[in-house]
Amino acid sequence: MSIHAAEARHQIANLLHTYVAIADRKDVDAVVDLLGSTQVHFPTAGSMDPAGARQLFTQLWSSPEEHRHDVSNLIVNPAQEEGQWLATAHYTRWLLGGDAPLVHTLGQYELLVDGVDWSLMQLKVSRIWTAGT
Repeated sequence: MSIHAAEARHQIANLLHTYVAIADRKDVDAVVDLLGSTQVHFPTAGSMDPAGARQLFTQLWSSPEEHRHDVSNLIVNPAQEEGQWLATAHYTRWLLGGDAPLVHTLGQYELLVDGVDWSLMQLKVSRIWTAGT
């Protein structure tokens, strides 16, 4: 692995884990700062600008029930466009209410990242399995 590829993996891991920490806090202001200009795609909704991001994440995180995301299997590769990087990772979303943590969602993140300023250009969240469906 080249030094540039190792730096890309490091920067992208930091971006992804920063997003997950924000999601676990349900911090709408912080997610708008991070993803406001990013193309965000969830299975049922998305956003492309700060106002859309605020609306999307306010709705997604409206439940008072606490949750936690665990991320694994990060894979980072150069994108077709010079200076951009593609990454995928698995996630497990746990619900923390009740007597014990409960696995609620298994899914995948797909990211497109600008290697010049290490900003997220695109975030796609897929759900592979959701409890009760």
